[in-house]
Amino acid sequence: MDYKEIFGRRLKSARLMKKLTMDELSRRTNGEVGKPNISKYEAGKMMPSSKVHIALAKALGMDFDYFFRPVTVQITRPADYRKKSKLSKGDENAINEEVKDKAERYLEIEDTLGISMKFDYDLSDIVVSNRNDVKRVVARIRKDWNLGLGPLSNIIDILEAHGVRVIEIEAPDEFDGMCIFVGEKKPVLVLNKHYTIERKRFNALHEFGHSVMRMSDSLSQKEKESLCHYFAGELLLSSEVLCEVFGMRVKKVFLNEVGRLQTQFGISIDAIFHRLKDEHILNDALYTQFCIKQNMDSRLKRWAKTSTYLGEETSYRLSRMVYRALAENLISEEKANEILGTNEISYIDNK
Repeated sequence: MDYKEIFGRRLKSARLMKKLTMDELSRRTNGEVGKPNISKYEAGKMMPSSKVHIALAKALGMDFDYFFRPVTVQITRPADYRKKSKLSKGDENAINEEVKDKAERYLEIEDTLGISMKFDYDLSDIVVSNRNDVKRVVARIRKDWNLGLGPLSNIIDILEAHGVRVIEIEAPDEFDGMCIFVGEKKPVLVLNKHYTIERKRFNALHEFGHSVMRMSDSLSQKEKESLCHYFAGELLLSSEVLCEVFGMRVKKVFLNEVGRLQTQFGISIDAIFHRLKDEHILNDALYTQFCIKQNMDSRLKRWAKTSTYLGEETSYRLSRMVYRALAENLISEEKANEILGTNEISYIDNK
């Protein structure tokens, strides 16, 4: 790939990330770069002058060197990937380009440190067609990863410890997340950084379920989504724990007890009630009563929607790699700031 093609790809990627048309980008340069030339640059037919290059970089808020960074990441999606229908085309393009950009930076720092993280966990011997199959998958993961039945403190940290890279992006509320593959089947989990901790934890496991479970071909897309929901709920708060806390079947649910489970296990109030219904601990009438009461009582609704989980949900792997590379003088402070999205890195120098 020559410089013209690299520049063109980077220019188009940056423009899509900013959700700009060529006309809008041209206006951002105060007319210094016309739409016809932008089109030629993106097509790899022409290279800009230094003056034009600077104008484009400034208009897009990108570093000058960004436009010459080799394109190294090819992204593929699972066979059952479902397009996020609520997203506009512009939002979808922006998300795709940001994901590629962040994935490239992530893999670049791995290469710099000579780290190779593989994901070779295979559950293909279990063909998932119902909730009992999902329980078998979850039981296998809990055993193989030594998770036990207690609360999972940091889902992102657990996934990254087992070969799944996790990145968070700025995205509209309509974007829940997705799991894609980079290069040689390297799974990358993408999350919306604006979500509450409970929703982020649930979505991370839902998307992980899509990538790790071998779904039966007879299932519809809606059924697959439902089973991935069940997978996330069962991993966060197992049916065994629910039966131990509430018994096999209840006629009354104390909200304070549900609140303690939310605080301890990092799963939303709504999801806990759904779990109780799924496991037939709570009958349909009581579940419906909760939903009606929540909609009518604004205080209950606020309480149920408020995140009260006491833990955290953060990826530390990328920052640890960046600081290690910086300490070993493998990258500059500017590069570290660029990867981490920070403005200043503080450190103590032992001279």
